[in-house]
Amino acid sequence: MGDGDATTAPDAVPEGATPFRVPEGATSMEVPKAFSALKVVPKEGEANDANFPPHLHAAVELFCFAKMPECAKKLATAVNAYLAILSAGPDGKGTNGMGQAAVCWECGHCGLPGNQDECGKGKDAKCGDCGSSAQTNMVKVTQPDGTVVPWIEPKQAPAGKAEEAAAAADALS
Repeated sequence: MGDGDATTAPDAVPEGATPFRVPEGATSMEVPKAFSALKVVPKEGEANDANFPPHLHAAVELFCFAKMPECAKKLATAVNAYLAILSAGPDGKGTNGMGQAAVCWECGHCGLPGNQDECGKGKDAKCGDCGSSAQTNMVKVTQPDGTVVPWIEPKQAPAGKAEEAAAAADALS
C-alpha cells in the first residue's frame, strides 16, 4: 500500500460515529436459538407492550439491555439445564419436578413456581428462587405441532430432608 491509500485501522471509528463502549458489568454469552421456543406468557395488559419479551431469548437480551447481567446469566443457566434434561431424557434415578415454569424479572430465575398448585387457579406465580410474585410471568413450551412440553427440573428435597435424601442415595450406590 502506498502513502496515498486511505486505510483505516481495524479499531478505527468512522467519522461522525460514536465509538461503542462495553457497559460496565456486561457479559458475553451465547444464547441458543432454542430459547426462542420457550414463550413468555403475557399477563393481562402486557400483550400489546412493544417492550414485552415474547420468548426467553428476548428475555436474556432484555436483562442485558437493562444492565442486569447476573439475571441474564441465571436465566440462561436455568434454560440450558432444562434443555439438557430434554436432550438427555430422564435417567430413571433422579426425581424430577414437572409443570409450567415461570420467569422472575426480579432475580432472573426460571423454573417451577413456588406456588405451582395456585398458578392453575389464576394466582400469579411465586418465584421458586427469591419467592417474589411481584414480577413473574409463566413460560409455555410448545413443539411445532402445538403440543405443550412440560418444564422439567430436578426435584428439591423438602427442607430438613436433604440429608436423608443424600444418605438414601448413597445407600443405593
